[in-house]
Amino acid sequence: MTLNILISTIDEGIYKVKNVILEYREDVSYIVSHQFTSKEFRVIPPELNRSDITVSQIQGYGVTKSRNNAINLANGDIGLFSDDDVTYTNEYFNEIINTFSTNLQIDITLFKIKTPEGFPVYKNYPKDRLKIKKLPFSVGTIEIAFKINKIKDSKIKFDERFGAGQKLLIGSDENIFILDCIKSGLNVWFIPEFIVNHPFESTIKSLLKYDRRRVSVSGALDARINGISAIPRAIKESIRLTPDLIKNKKNPFTYMYERLSAAIFIIRTN
Repeated sequence: MTLNILISTIDEGIYKVKNVILEYREDVSYIVSHQFTSKEFRVIPPELNRSDITVSQIQGYGVTKSRNNAINLANGDIGLFSDDDVTYTNEYFNEIINTFSTNLQIDITLFKIKTPEGFPVYKNYPKDRLKIKKLPFSVGTIEIAFKINKIKDSKIKFDERFGAGQKLLIGSDENIFILDCIKSGLNVWFIPEFIVNHPFESTIKSLLKYDRRRVSVSGALDARINGISAIPRAIKESIRLTPDLIKNKKNPFTYMYERLSAAIFIIRTN
């Protein structure tokens, strides 16, 4: 089996991609989806001029657009989503390839992220492998590996209204991607093995509990999954959370407005 590492980066991030790339091996290749916001960033560092690396440059913002561009270009057996701030080992790549080659019924896998020594675990993962029928935890894109032909045949893409680079709906694109896979009848499994190194910090972790962006994403995700029922649920949730909102100095009416606005936006644009 062949493995495509699908790296998304933007602007000067292209210079960090060299840190993601390992030495050449026949069964691994890299597809770099490089977004640029001005012509000064439309460069390809010499380190990326290798036969096993493809660089595709597209203008604009939005990591989900970049992910979809990488999916379109993928041509191997297995795809692994990646960023410009992660690192790998050959053992990680072997683990991914071995998982798919020995478990032919699996279409999508969620693996584990390893943080540097001395830092907390990235998240609390299940201890055992399990088939995913509903999400037991929030998904990170760099945890996802998949059979490329299954994703393409099912016409599954990232919802470009969500994800880093958006003003408000900065997250949940990964959860939606996995839920769309499940709805399409694909077999999604969690495998309790590390396949990528990543710092403990992340954009969503740096936000306060009731930051407008967190609230908006929760309302939008609910609407993306459950449709119009997300509207009364936003009202109920605002009432239920009122004591905690006040404790965290968040106006309950502001919370409700932010959650409702995001839910209505998703319903209207569906």
